[in-house]
Amino acid sequence: MKNKTTYITILGVSFLIFLVILMIRLLPAVQALELKTIDWRFHWRGIESVEDSPIVIVSIDDQSFQSLPDRWPWPRYYYAHVIENLTRAGARVIGLDVMLDIPDRYGYQSDQKLAEAIRNSGKVVLTGKIEERSSAGRYRNFQFVVKPIPTFLNADSTWGTIAIKADIDGIYRRYFTVQPANGRLYPSFGLQIIRKYLNIDPEAQPQTREKGISLGPLFIPLFSDGLMMINYAGPAQTFPYYSFESVIDDEDFALAEDADLNYFSTTLLPEGVFKDKIVLIGSTVPELHDNFPTPFLSFQDSQGKIQEAEMPGVEIHANAIRTMLTGQYFREFSHTLYLLFLFLIILINYFIVFRVPTIWGIVITLFLIVVYNLLQFFLFAGPRIIMEMGAPTTAMFLSFVASNLHQYIITQREKKMIVGAFARFVPEKVVKELLQHPEKLKLGGEERFLTVLFIDLANFTSTSEKLKPAELVNLINYYLTEMTDIILKYDGIIDKYEGDAIMAEFGAPVYFEDHALKACHAALEMHRRLKKLDLSRYKGVVSQLSCRIGINSGNMIVGNMGSRNVFDYTVMGDSVNLASRLEGANKVYGTNIMISEETNKLVKEEFITRELDLIRVKGRQQPVKVFELIAWRKDLLPENLKAMLPVFHTGLRYYQQQEWKKAVECFRYCLEVVPDDGPSRVFLKRIKYFLHNPPAPDWDGVYTMQSK
Repeated sequence: MKNKTTYITILGVSFLIFLVILMIRLLPAVQALELKTIDWRFHWRGIESVEDSPIVIVSIDDQSFQSLPDRWPWPRYYYAHVIENLTRAGARVIGLDVMLDIPDRYGYQSDQKLAEAIRNSGKVVLTGKIEERSSAGRYRNFQFVVKPIPTFLNADSTWGTIAIKADIDGIYRRYFTVQPANGRLYPSFGLQIIRKYLNIDPEAQPQTREKGISLGPLFIPLFSDGLMMINYAGPAQTFPYYSFESVIDDEDFALAEDADLNYFSTTLLPEGVFKDKIVLIGSTVPELHDNFPTPFLSFQDSQGKIQEAEMPGVEIHANAIRTMLTGQYFREFSHTLYLLFLFLIILINYFIVFRVPTIWGIVITLFLIVVYNLLQFFLFAGPRIIMEMGAPTTAMFLSFVASNLHQYIITQREKKMIVGAFARFVPEKVVKELLQHPEKLKLGGEERFLTVLFIDLANFTSTSEKLKPAELVNLINYYLTEMTDIILKYDGIIDKYEGDAIMAEFGAPVYFEDHALKACHAALEMHRRLKKLDLSRYKGVVSQLSCRIGINSGNMIVGNMGSRNVFDYTVMGDSVNLASRLEGANKVYGTNIMISEETNKLVKEEFITRELDLIRVKGRQQPVKVFELIAWRKDLLPENLKAMLPVFHTGLRYYQQQEWKKAVECFRYCLEVVPDDGPSRVFLKRIKYFLHNPPAPDWDGVYTMQSK
């Protein structure tokens, strides 16, 4: 159930991040940054060669303004002369990027000369545009088509719109292949040039298709906004430029005296530069406001210097025409697949980061971000696929942050669980250690070498019968509180309470080497504390409490045991059962604290103990040597106890060797010195029995316990 909840949370948070990313994508600043990444990709790809391109530009430049006799706007017969020269030079298509929507101010004859040149050439494409205009009495703007004047359309009706569109950051990257107006699709200037260049039927009309537009055999893929992404070859003046002045300058046209070189009709103009070419005529001077920023606005020149130059509109058309001629279109990744990819990359990164340490989460997230973005540069330069870079990068970053927050919340929840589960039963420093290293609280079980302690009140059943229920509860709580404080003081943890009995372990969940020593310290202090409890409120019923304590050290299984939803941190195993049996064995020997041989090995250097017997507890075949824990070696023992202990030890050896009379003398001496010594009484009673009922010849000295 926990895993299921975690997976549902991961899925839900991933979807929330997905929605946030979709909203972030709509912010203008984010969209502008995303568009900037396209410019980075152009620069990474670099400038492409146009040597094989059939496109040439005839620029209306400053040199032409200085050399031509008339001021701008020039007489139309200038263009007529240039068209005639280009036609003779073998140009295949001539695109005139100059608006001719009003008659020439130099008179009708000038327009007639241009119309005649257009008719005779048959290769000219003119320009027009579509404007949004408002009209009195109308609530909405309407579209108005601005065409060349009829004089020119009657000569050749081929014209195209010259609109180009800036993105929200002011950079011109997209191109209208067609423009809708008044229920009709008008081909662009570039598309009409392609029509003439490829000899597509003049009567063929552009048709909208899924993800693109077609004209005859030509198909142009478009982006979701209905525009074509221009595949720019490079910055301004990447294409060959020839001055308008040099093309018009022949024997029949007089320029300014110092510029009249008859350039076009002499060997000054390289032979064949216009043959079978697409020649675009347009302005390149900034004063005519026909220059625009493109992805190559800033570029590095051949000398390594950073230059900045806007691109003339005529060269933007040249780049668009080149894109359509070569078929090297940029394609937009499927929007549906992109959204699916975006969600999956959020989900996958979230899940991976959630399952690994934070440092690996950082490494993996950075790796995915770098690989994804590098891939976009290669996709741009190779198959020319454009995918967003900003949104997926942000998505992976947010999924990393969310995953770590999720882990933090779970960690805090686990810490609260640890505090809730152990705060009342575990020393504070152990709780702090678990909070810093929750992995030490391993779910399930693991084998460890620990010390376990059982404590139970002696003869408490008969005492409790004399108390009222409320008095009994108060007494039990008083006793348990005092004992618990001592156990926690020595870094033990309370495993469970069972009535007046307490089970505790030392060395878990945080392990420490001296667990046996601390258990013994706790046992001695609990025994002393019981004698000092204030029982005045129970006067006449309870005068003093005594306890029995059993301690054993050994390998046991420790961990969270129980069902998936309800569990308990506890220890299990034969070593645990032995400690419980030792607590009960105190009743037989009249002792208070009994420890196993394994525990005695660990504490005998610091504590005074005495060997009691070799016993076989109920439910266990292997006998165990048991010891009584008497005192810390730094404690001052009563003189009678000091005198008694070595004699008891000697008597035990005589007992084990079946030298009954010598053993009796030793144990009687012990009782004379310490009249209430329980173990001495036990052995005297056993010897009396053996004197009348000798043990079997193979007697091993083991005493088998008959009860728990």
